[in-house]
Amino acid sequence: MSEQLELFIGHPPGDEPGKTKIADATASSSWNVNFNNGNVNTNNRQNANRVRPLAATGNIIYDILLSSIFEASEDCARQKRTSTDCVEFYNDYQSALVRLWYSIIYGEYVPDFSKVFIRTYPVYREVFAAAFIDRVVHHWIALRIEPILEERFREQGNVSKNCRKGEGCLSAVHYLNNMIVEVSENYTADAYIFKDDLFSFFMSISKSLVWEMLNIFVRDNYKGDDIECLLYLLAVTIFHCPQNKCMRRSPVSMWDKLPSNKSLFHNDPDRGVAIGNLPSQLIANFLASVYDYFVMEILGFMYYVRFVDDFCIVVKSPEEILPKVHLLDDFLKEQLLLRLHPRKLYLQHYKKGVLFVGAFILPGRIYVSNRVVGNTYNAVRKFNKIAENGFAEAYVEKFVSTMNSYYGLMKHFATYNIRRKIAAMLLPEWWEYVYIEGHFEKFVLKNKYNHRKQLIKHIKKHGSKKYLTAWDC
Repeated sequence: MSEQLELFIGHPPGDEPGKTKIADATASSSWNVNFNNGNVNTNNRQNANRVRPLAATGNIIYDILLSSIFEASEDCARQKRTSTDCVEFYNDYQSALVRLWYSIIYGEYVPDFSKVFIRTYPVYREVFAAAFIDRVVHHWIALRIEPILEERFREQGNVSKNCRKGEGCLSAVHYLNNMIVEVSENYTADAYIFKDDLFSFFMSISKSLVWEMLNIFVRDNYKGDDIECLLYLLAVTIFHCPQNKCMRRSPVSMWDKLPSNKSLFHNDPDRGVAIGNLPSQLIANFLASVYDYFVMEILGFMYYVRFVDDFCIVVKSPEEILPKVHLLDDFLKEQLLLRLHPRKLYLQHYKKGVLFVGAFILPGRIYVSNRVVGNTYNAVRKFNKIAENGFAEAYVEKFVSTMNSYYGLMKHFATYNIRRKIAAMLLPEWWEYVYIEGHFEKFVLKNKYNHRKQLIKHIKKHGSKKYLTAWDC
């Protein structure tokens, strides 16, 4: 384990050994984050909580089952078995997983090289893709931490709509629409929508702060006997700096077009989590849930919804929210080391409509956003180029999953003509492999080209049930 990681886990710089740092403990704010449960209170602002130092030794430290690593591998590979990284990994996956297990139980796990590239649409964004072996670790962590996080989100009223099973963009849109209907008394009274987001959210997250909070949250809520291993892997993952161990998959010149506050390469080592990794999503959602609690329980805004860093509050009048905007920003700065976006604050009467996570909400109707439609057109153009070059069959599963992600959202709105027009743009090569179900609702891969179904059919026909557990899921 690195010197920096041991330092942060043992005692953050500037604090007494064995005690954790409380963010801005001397600030004059009237609230404080309670790290025992992630809530906000005004009690005992000078508290300090102990953190157990970790160090690698020659003996087994974390006695976890090898089968748990294989379970995480299966969870990681689900729906990704045809990806290049997954195929390459499974050429020798048993040996790789055993080596990973040994590195973990002896406290010697070190993340491998990541791939980093720039996404150009809809905005320039730096994305890190962890090595497949590290994604197995990420899923091992997620399998244990997601249930206790989910319990927390449910207790808060399910206002967090991202990175959760059963939730998503559509859920967030309908939740906001229902809030507008309720506050406006079915469009018969005034209601105003306040919208903003957290400025440079992923790049601004303090690793030492989120580790401190997660460490205590997990100790208080996780009941498994592998808790020490879970905390160990969480710490390694949180404090890992992928920008120091990565391979660029985009030209270096592309980073010149990216603002410095949007890249880990320009960040303080203690700031920022990698966009594209599963733990980053879980960490971000947990940290933002503390803000959710403050908004709803401390300030009393019960008509509130959040999707990643975007949030909306519905109120009866501007006077309810405007005097408290500075309290929102002060809390973020003093307690979570974040801030509101200064140029994205939006406050309008509900009749003006609001754009939120891919949809434009107006009284009595919801439209899909122009961005979603534009992204779909761009995807079709990209896949048509692939078909022109003769690679349609190789990319057909990716084609189906991508198109269905867009159609799955659009079919819930009045977009029949748009979906029909998009389907008409596809080259004939694609129709050899797929067809559309319903009223232009879903792309389906023809059975003779669905290799996974063919394999399952072959196994069932020959009675080899022992192979079904890995594929028939």
